[in-house]
Amino acid sequence: MSEIVGIGASVYDTLIVTEGFPAEDTKLQATGTMIQGGGPCATALVAARILGATCEYMGCVGNDAYGRFLMDDFQKYGVGTEHTIRKDGCISFHSFVLLNSQNSSRTCIWNRGTVPELQPEEMNIGAVKSAKILHLDGHQLDAAIQAAMVAREYGVKVSLDAGGVYPGIERLLPYVDFLIPSEEFAVAVTGQSDVRKAASVLFAKYRPEVLIITQGAKGGFLFHGEEYAPYRSFRVEAVDSNGAGDVFHGAFLAGYGKGMNFRKAAQFASAAAALKCTQVGARRSVPTYENTIQFLRRNGYADF
Repeated sequence: MSEIVGIGASVYDTLIVTEGFPAEDTKLQATGTMIQGGGPCATALVAARILGATCEYMGCVGNDAYGRFLMDDFQKYGVGTEHTIRKDGCISFHSFVLLNSQNSSRTCIWNRGTVPELQPEEMNIGAVKSAKILHLDGHQLDAAIQAAMVAREYGVKVSLDAGGVYPGIERLLPYVDFLIPSEEFAVAVTGQSDVRKAASVLFAKYRPEVLIITQGAKGGFLFHGEEYAPYRSFRVEAVDSNGAGDVFHGAFLAGYGKGMNFRKAAQFASAAAALKCTQVGARRSVPTYENTIQFLRRNGYADF
């Protein structure tokens, strides 16, 4: 039994570090290369596991070199894959990420592959029923909606990393307890140019338990229907921002699972995401729970 069960994207990433961005039809020598697992839901699960939660991934990957690496990477970090399905003859979701070491910008080229989405009848419903939190990212949408409906029936909290406006995503939103969209998602879905107005519209329409708008380096805020409660970001020497948002989501769930209230969990998550940016790698740079708490205390948060 895992505290957090996730359904969403799992991606094989090739991260290439460069000193600048290449012009078209030129050659540029890399200064580093890293193979890693990625994907919003998958990396959030890894982050939550490193920070002390028990986690399991449910989804489909190809039974190819990419997919085998992804399964091994989950195992390395202690994320369960008992209910992950491997599809023969399919190419797994993969991407190439160029990291410009001069300004920490990242450019991603991705290929969804040929793996069919997880179908509702392929899910292990028992794993969803016995979890404390179901975490989703908008991928594998039909299965995600079915799982969210089951979670709602059995009192399992549903968390959504709403980072992208995917077709049909509005079908999932009524079942979400922890709705955590990016600022870009909030304004795009609501048509509001002001992010606070967008938050108000989202909350009024879908009535989540908490709405958290993430604004990258600016931090973000929580909204419960009346008060806009900000959480702060942290100034660090960032070298790799790739995966920082995914780490935020995993850290928020881990903090909530340890008994933090929503605002405290969001501040904890912001600290974990900032620390992740100080090293290269979306997963291997996730800080421990103890290191995150120490960082918060050094930055004036004595109540952690």
